[in-house]
Amino acid sequence: MWENYPVIKEELSAFEEYLKSKLSSRNEFLHLATNSVVLSGGKRLRPAFTIIAALHGDYRREVVFPAAASVEILHAATLIHDDIIDNAKTRRGQMTLSEKHSINLAVYTGDYLLTKSLRLLIETGLKPERLDIVAKAMSLLCEGEIEQYLGKYSIASTMNYLKRIMGKTGVLFSASLVLGARAAGLSDESTKFFARFGNSFGVAFQIRDDLLDILSNQKAEGKPVLNDLREGIATLPVILAAQRDENFRSMVNEFFDGKGDQEDLLKVLTSAGGVRESQRLMERYIQKCRLYLEKVPQTPFTGALTELVDWL
Repeated sequence: MWENYPVIKEELSAFEEYLKSKLSSRNEFLHLATNSVVLSGGKRLRPAFTIIAALHGDYRREVVFPAAASVEILHAATLIHDDIIDNAKTRRGQMTLSEKHSINLAVYTGDYLLTKSLRLLIETGLKPERLDIVAKAMSLLCEGEIEQYLGKYSIASTMNYLKRIMGKTGVLFSASLVLGARAAGLSDESTKFFARFGNSFGVAFQIRDDLLDILSNQKAEGKPVLNDLREGIATLPVILAAQRDENFRSMVNEFFDGKGDQEDLLKVLTSAGGVRESQRLMERYIQKCRLYLEKVPQTPFTGALTELVDWL
């Protein structure tokens, strides 16, 4: 992903070693559990965003790495708690902590990672008012998760969906970029546009994931088709199709009740325009990303963010 940006690739490689060093614990279980969760894979997009934003200004590893690690560890903590709530058996091909070791130990491990995240924020040396974005992110994350849980087995409005995913997904991307910008001493104006880019990227990223839930090849990607709907979560393609076709809305409610045929549901979803309209909305947020990138300081590293947008 970073072949055209050797500096970013080098910084992410060094960051990976830094992250490992920050996961050590005197408690053997916590040491093994946190390493298995945080280091189990993933694209490291959030720390990459922190590093890239910081490369637009006064770049200092001693400030940037703790900030990037704080957001990545916070993200890992939320995944543990998500798996508990969703009764998930696996994540990224591995057994979840709650499945392998019990819900109680998973809760403690998630809480432990939250404290790690906060301690790393302190290590940045940034003034408390410069770190408020993480506190806001944590609040919005919790609100987004609660809204999703309370909205299970119902079809939300598009506006409520967008509000929810900005809280669940967009806010951490935004916080990652804001921390990087502040660590590098960028102006409030530049920081604002990095924040807006992060929110829009998060929305497009989540819509892309929603579309994969509909269009994925289960054998090739290992993800069951309509998995979210099976869990009671109406994603954007479902919401948009239900707005356009009352028959489809009835089919979804029947599906929530354990009735109906998956193949029929997929056919009507597509014919009602759920996929097509979702792709259009995703493209709108991709265009917003490009617009906001024009407003930040232009450096050789801005192109890395453009390439990530093109990847969506």
